[in-house]
Amino acid sequence: MNLLPKYHSDFSSVNYWETFFKKRVNSFEWYGNYFELCGILNRYVKPKDDVLVVGCGNSNLSEQMYDTGCQKITNIDISKTVIKQMQDRNKGRDQMHWLEMDITKMQFENESFSVVIDKGTLDAMMSGDEMSKQIDEMFEEIGRVLKNAGRYICISLAQDHIMKKMLDYFPSRNWLVRIHKVWTDSSTDDVSNKMPVFAFIFTKFQKMPMKILEVCLEDSVKPTRLSSEDEVADFIKAQQYYAMIRNTLASNDAKDDMPPIELFTSEQVNIPRYRIYVIDLTTFKHSLKFGIFIIPHGRETEWLFATHEGRQQVAESAKFKRLAIVALSRDHVYADGMNGIQTELSSRVMELAPAKLPTEYKVPFLSIGGDNIGERHVRHRCKSKFCGSFIVEDYIGDENKWFRQLIFENQGTCVQSVVELMKKPYTKQSGKKSPKQKSTSNENAMVPNPIHLASIYQRIIVATLASTISTLNDKFKVLVIGLGGGTLCCHLLHVFQNCQITAIELDPGVAEVASKWFGLGSDRYKSRVNIQVEDGLVFLKKLVDSNTSENPELFDVLILDANCNDKTKSLQCPAEPFVELKMIRNMAAVLKEKGCLLLNMLSRDQNTKNNVTERICEVFTDIYHKKCSPDLNEVLICLKSPCKNGQSDKNGENTVDQWTSTVRQWEKGFRKSHKETLELSDNLENVVKIF
Repeated sequence: MNLLPKYHSDFSSVNYWETFFKKRVNSFEWYGNYFELCGILNRYVKPKDDVLVVGCGNSNLSEQMYDTGCQKITNIDISKTVIKQMQDRNKGRDQMHWLEMDITKMQFENESFSVVIDKGTLDAMMSGDEMSKQIDEMFEEIGRVLKNAGRYICISLAQDHIMKKMLDYFPSRNWLVRIHKVWTDSSTDDVSNKMPVFAFIFTKFQKMPMKILEVCLEDSVKPTRLSSEDEVADFIKAQQYYAMIRNTLASNDAKDDMPPIELFTSEQVNIPRYRIYVIDLTTFKHSLKFGIFIIPHGRETEWLFATHEGRQQVAESAKFKRLAIVALSRDHVYADGMNGIQTELSSRVMELAPAKLPTEYKVPFLSIGGDNIGERHVRHRCKSKFCGSFIVEDYIGDENKWFRQLIFENQGTCVQSVVELMKKPYTKQSGKKSPKQKSTSNENAMVPNPIHLASIYQRIIVATLASTISTLNDKFKVLVIGLGGGTLCCHLLHVFQNCQITAIELDPGVAEVASKWFGLGSDRYKSRVNIQVEDGLVFLKKLVDSNTSENPELFDVLILDANCNDKTKSLQCPAEPFVELKMIRNMAAVLKEKGCLLLNMLSRDQNTKNNVTERICEVFTDIYHKKCSPDLNEVLICLKSPCKNGQSDKNGENTVDQWTSTVRQWEKGFRKSHKETLELSDNLENVVKIF
């Protein structure tokens, strides 16, 4: 029986609904029945209220409300057929009225009702943007017939255009907005086909001191106030996305590009408590059906958990057909550890289980090191106009060691800088450590270890300094554009005692973090590092313009590591303006005759990388290249003058061998003088000459 409209506009057609109700005499419940809605209705509808139900159809909602004590109910619908049906069906309910009426042209007096209930009517009428004028008329009529402090209760699926219309209209007209997620009964129908239903409660006031926007996941908890309509929309979209993914996973494998599923708590609806990545093994042999893997605190940024390739590797190691990999939030507390997480997730993650999973199947919860979910401490938060919000946090990593990382929140799981922490060296100034002092989480007890370089591309950059530097004691000047957390600068200053660094950083907040939290402000380095907060492009131009004098300021090495904050760009590092031909010439101009440009390049597009390389080849004499597998970064070693080693070296192998020999001498000398291990030479493997 064809009961669905052929065109969206049919939903606002009298003829469509006349046909619909002639064919369907039994009650038709759009978006849940009374028992699913009563928790919300009883909160906002009282027995004394005069209630108007718009677009009532043949739902039994009004009848059940009447029978539970709310009897002053008027029902309207544009279908004469359904009004006659409901009048006949409710002859014994004397105080309830049924009227044929158009909601956009109601014949009631002003302020006749204290509650208006709309269960699916707005969704049916607003079939597209072309209905916007009609919806304005509907809203105006509802506002007219409602008393002051009256409630318009709209039950809706909150599709984008409908949600936008409501959030554009009501908050700007002094209506208080509160949104509930409706908990529909999943036992009656196939849960895989259900989408979330929302109850929008719009309360009419003559004047409001400010916009009030609130959301509530559960009826029993206090609503959470949000700051903007965009936050409300994000909350709704998160619920819809979860339902869509749940529906998809019920009968299909997870796709490689599927974004994570976010789960929220009732108390904190705008910051997810859990972020879940679902991985299906479609070709790899598996022995188990379904499992949950909890990423320890702070480690969601590691390659193994931050990339699809890494998560695929985790699933293959665990040998599950489907593995849900769960990241924890730094903004939530997990006081009960793994047991508490298991309790919270057990029922929800079963909705993500593969099809035909036995009902008696017990889902195993896994993590690194058994039930230990790790530990993290947020040390610093800041927001800048250049990088947005960023965070400095300490966490426990491999071998139970503490690490510190700088994360730009707008870049998701991308870490800008990370460094291993070590116990603060004892000095006369620092005094003896108090017996009560905790060495693991007290920032005064742990300091960055300057010998540690977490990023592969940074280790390659240091190793390829051998193209310009002969010994650890050489005097040389480095220009760094893109300071970040300053871990690379700290390492250079620690290893090369006669190294002088000028570091250019666009963001003053990031420069402060490098000094305060990553060790660059140490008294040991102050005389050898000059941090300037400036646009690197402007700095280079000014330097080139000023170098026309007899004593130009030139550098032995220029390290370009300036990220692009626009994620839509094909070239993420360096920012595109730095690799325009004129700017490449500027970089060459500030280098000494035997100087070297070391460039961190990050792009997924091969054509983009080829274009960058071709431009650099127009300016620099010899170009070497090294991939940073498994990371996407690549390092370009650009020499202003060719290496002279006395041998024919067309493919660069002899030159790279010479660099490797030099670095091994560094490692040997450093171990002898510092009693520390410097491991760099392996990073020169597979360095190839490309020009």
